[in-house]
Amino acid sequence: MKYIAKTLRTLLSAGALAAGFAANATNAETLKVLAINDPGYHSALWAVLNGKVMDPNVELQVDMMPIPAAIQASMTQQYDIIPNGVLAVPQMHEAGIDALVIGTMIRHIPGPENHTTDLWVLAESDIQTVEDLVGKRIAATSLEAQDVVTRRAILSEKYGYNADAIGGDFQWVEIPSTQFETALQAGRVDAVAFSNVLAYKIAATGKYRSVMQGATDLLEMYGGPMPTVVEMGYADKLAANPELYRRAAEMLRESAIYATEHPDEVFSDVAPQYDMTKEMLQGWFTTYAGMPYALNATDPAVFVKSWESGEKLGILSEAPSDAAPFIWEYAIYE
Repeated sequence: MKYIAKTLRTLLSAGALAAGFAANATNAETLKVLAINDPGYHSALWAVLNGKVMDPNVELQVDMMPIPAAIQASMTQQYDIIPNGVLAVPQMHEAGIDALVIGTMIRHIPGPENHTTDLWVLAESDIQTVEDLVGKRIAATSLEAQDVVTRRAILSEKYGYNADAIGGDFQWVEIPSTQFETALQAGRVDAVAFSNVLAYKIAATGKYRSVMQGATDLLEMYGGPMPTVVEMGYADKLAANPELYRRAAEMLRESAIYATEHPDEVFSDVAPQYDMTKEMLQGWFTTYAGMPYALNATDPAVFVKSWESGEKLGILSEAPSDAAPFIWEYAIYE
């Protein structure tokens, strides 16, 4: 997979592009946007990065990086708009960082074809069920990543196992997702937690088999499709310039919608950069997870359910009982 490590920047100025007035660019206010180095995020941001969504008053600087680096960057407050797992919302508050939800970045699509939060083994593996995974080694990108935490919640709450990071019924092995297939095929791990677009890509190969369909389990546990990643901003910055942040959030939402409305244009350009076909990338967006960059009616209640799981796993000291205090007053809704 060819990861895009460099900074991606686009000047969002309709006036500058249409009339060629460079002076307009100097009047635009800049916000730094953090994104995950992943074809899904790249697709959702494609219209912003390619000048299809523009505003003469806003310049968005988009930096893409792997999940562990993004988690660290979110704690340093060097970015204005950041992605983070649902559990990170109260975690950041517990750490004294007042960040608020602006919208939902990734949400599961309900249905039998959704395998975005599964656990995978080799097709020929003797492992057939979750019970067979007890004592086995499971590869994950980061035990702090939301998709891994939700898998642990499923193993604990639905299947009744001890899913602790250390000393539990499973051996969790943290390695980059780029090493998952090699580690599995070499026998260094017994199962892997493929996520996001990578999960769709590997499922299409027929080399791997799912032994736990996480998205379906979460829908049953939480009463709504799981919003795995949210878009956040820091409360003091949001309060200082709400109009700027609201417009920036609207632009990100418009960019995400553009990807779904222009799939041939967007996915055909992004997919080859990640050694994928356009059909693979589009398939993920239509059957695994959507990237709405906006909240829906069930998201707040699912946040609370997820936080309760986080408390049971010992990740949160206390689960908030209400999501409202953690959602920006001008948050984007569908």
